[in-house]
Amino acid sequence: MPERPNGMVSKTNGEETLAQVQILSPPQSSCSLMDRVLVSGTKDASSILARSTMDKLKREFSAGCVVFKKDKGQFLFLIGKHSGYHKWVLPKGLIEQGEKGWQTAVRETKEEMGVEAQLLSLKPIYKEQYFFYATFKDKQEKEKDKPARRVQIYQEQGGKKTRVFKTVSFYLGEYKSGDPKGHDWEMEQAGWFNFKKAFEKLEFKGEKQALQKAKDLLKEQAERN
Repeated sequence: MPERPNGMVSKTNGEETLAQVQILSPPQSSCSLMDRVLVSGTKDASSILARSTMDKLKREFSAGCVVFKKDKGQFLFLIGKHSGYHKWVLPKGLIEQGEKGWQTAVRETKEEMGVEAQLLSLKPIYKEQYFFYATFKDKQEKEKDKPARRVQIYQEQGGKKTRVFKTVSFYLGEYKSGDPKGHDWEMEQAGWFNFKKAFEKLEFKGEKQALQKAKDLLKEQAERN
């Protein structure tokens, strides 16, 4: 089995397996942010979920995209500042019924960032799993001219009613068309940044690792060509 980076789900006998979980303590500046979980492969997810048996636990599956373009000899990457918890993130969202993960990644990039991306592969380049808390709305009330926001109170603002175990798959995509100035209401800002700046701005460790993986793959591709 090829070595997988931290955060990847390994497979045994064709089945996804979880284990060797390490809860990462957030930096002091963001001590109320999501608990990140690194997964590197065992047979029993109960070891991860056991600590949640006393909580109201929700499972979520999302997909996102690391979008790049080449400008003046360097790669630029697309990130945005989320309007709910005000942190810089990669575009991502819940996988809707009937969707494949790669379809979600493309859709969310267009919806959140105003950018069309062409995926280099239909397989994710990075996968992470983590827990977070939030208080969800009992009813999905649609705001005027906006889709409904499912979260009533984010963890950063004290929302702790429901504990969520989330799996996010990230895909690598190349810029095709559009302008991040046309981002939607889910982002306060969006734009293109070189690797160093994007890495510094991204809030969450898993998304930094996805960005790093994208950079490494692009470098390998350039060396082959």
